[in-house]
Amino acid sequence: MKNPKQTLGKIVRHFKAKSAKQVHDAGGAIFKWQRNYWEHIIRNEKSYYKIKEYMYQNPLYWSQDEENPGRDRCTQ
Repeated sequence: MKNPKQTLGKIVRHFKAKSAKQVHDAGGAIFKWQRNYWEHIIRNEKSYYKIKEYMYQNPLYWSQDEENPGRDRCTQ
């Protein structure tokens, strides 16, 4: 690792801040990033497929997510 001070958390935090500012500056809709994020190291093929399935299924539950302000507009 070239810069051990550059953690994944710092990279994600920077991305969220910069992209939110760009959306706001461009006149986009106001939104809030999810406060935390899920981080997992993919160590093997089984882990890869488990995470892939989670990512595929996740949008199906958005209409039930209490933190999703647009959940009433979600279609199933």
